[in-house]
Amino acid sequence: MIFQCENCGGNVVYDPEKGKMHCPYCNSSDSEAGKPGVGLMCAGCGGQLLAGDFASACKCSYCGSYNIIEERVQGEYTPHLVLPFRFGKKAAKERIIEQFKKKRFLPSTFLSDAYLERMEGNYVPFFLYDYFCRYHFEGTGKKVRVWTSGNTEYTETSLYKVERNMNVDFSKIPVDASIKMEDGMMDLLEPYDYQALEVFQEKYLSGFLAERFNMDSNELSVRAKEKVKSDAKQMARNTMKGYQSIHTNYEQADLDLKDTQYSLFPVWSYKYDYGGKKYRFHLNGQTGKLVGEAPVSYKKAAIYSGTVFMGVLAIFYLIGMILEVL
Repeated sequence: MIFQCENCGGNVVYDPEKGKMHCPYCNSSDSEAGKPGVGLMCAGCGGQLLAGDFASACKCSYCGSYNIIEERVQGEYTPHLVLPFRFGKKAAKERIIEQFKKKRFLPSTFLSDAYLERMEGNYVPFFLYDYFCRYHFEGTGKKVRVWTSGNTEYTETSLYKVERNMNVDFSKIPVDASIKMEDGMMDLLEPYDYQALEVFQEKYLSGFLAERFNMDSNELSVRAKEKVKSDAKQMARNTMKGYQSIHTNYEQADLDLKDTQYSLFPVWSYKYDYGGKKYRFHLNGQTGKLVGEAPVSYKKAAIYSGTVFMGVLAIFYLIGMILEVL
């Protein structure tokens, strides 16, 4: 399906800055009317949609309309929640420029508008897990005291038995359910502001790309449990102050799954290929947090190094000339 403007027939999309549906053709707001599609045919022009196995929203390569593939957001694939984009493409491009503009050796095309315009807004599938955790820790804490009396230095080492028992409720532990998104980069985009979560509505997808989940919640629960156990351990460690070191003798985390919610999170993605390497940048579409490694133009670096080297030689030459005169 697509959302068409009741005033002009244009493709109505969700505007993050306005927080409402907007027609970029006649500049009207909340004028959308859903037009159903058939399978993978564009509801706007009838062209074949080039959607992969998991795409739930895509852009028609013929007419440019943003289509929502209804069977991939229905039934078991209906998201419970969605975190709408907070800023659009223009703001996303500005954030990347601000982050990297001071990098001296960037390739000249990296921050060009022609390349940045390729940036895409994606709704990435996530599962949010609620766990009740019972955490038990036993360890040995070491304290070392050093003092001097006369000409003699004394060292006193004290060992303490350290125990902690905690019961903690963990709510909405996020794990991405997209094969194409690298898990480590998705983790780095956290945290998200869950206060902005909304009950899922199809209109939020209009104007963006989206995927349904690629892996089920049972398969991904292993990562969620690892996150919970790591956080529980860190919470316990934060209460163990004043020791030079702590040795773990025994620890146990028992988890009870309370709830799982299928959700869509907003991510701006920028792909840049340079020097035979693929650079991938992801921007949290809600907070603006950016992750990704900047490319380096070795040609620029070589020119700069050569210029500096020649400058140093010139300085030494001038010093030599001055010394000869003296």
